Amino acid sequence: MLAWLIILWPTAAVADAGVPLVAIFLPLLWLGLIPIIFIEALVNCRLLLIPFRRTLLPATIGNLASAIVGIPLTWVFLWAFEIFFGSLLPPNFMGSTGAKVLSVTIGAPWLGPNENDLWWMIPVALVVFAVPCFAVSVLIEAPINHMGLSDFPRKTIWKVTAKSNILSYLFLGVLTTLALRGDLGHFYPVFGPVVDWFLDIVFRIGKLFVSR
Repeated sequence: MLAWLIILWPTAAVADAGVPLVAIFLPLLWLGLIPIIFIEALVNCRLLLIPFRRTLLPATIGNLASAIVGIPLTWVFLWAFEIFFGSLLPPNFMGSTGAKVLSVTIGAPWLGPNENDLWWMIPVALVVFAVPCFAVSVLIEAPINHMGLSDFPRKTIWKVTAKSNILSYLFLGVLTTLALRGDLGHFYPVFGPVVDWFLDIVFRIGKLFVSR
């Protein structure tokens, strides 16, 4: 059911405005937030050789800050850059091979209205978008981890945070793959209304910018 929601909801909005990638990525991030917190806390405690209870609170605070503030703001910044960069391109550039490459790289935050190509554009754009999101996650979570584990060198905490985030992003990749295949449909009755609300807000904001 999530796959139908991601690809087809709402059809008119996708046709007119394209697909804001944050509407796919963020709901899955929120859905997987609790497992991600436990994965990172477990990896951190194993790498630092300390009890799990010491790493759980910093991992919880760091991931909440990253998921609620860091990643959404990253998308806003990249979307603004996409709009600015797109305004510099000549009109005859659209439709070329280079335009398709840019649409899933610089244009990853908000994919264009290319319904026939969404089957490959969404997965590629998600991979591209995950790179800056990973960097932001580490930048936010490492200082928080260090505040909670101040008896360890700062450099050590940064390395451990990066390693635990690699595993959590791999988990997100699996979750996203299952969602795109439609294997997470049984979560829709509980999580679907939140996704509907979030998509509606994003599309309304996007239409305000388009209409200006």
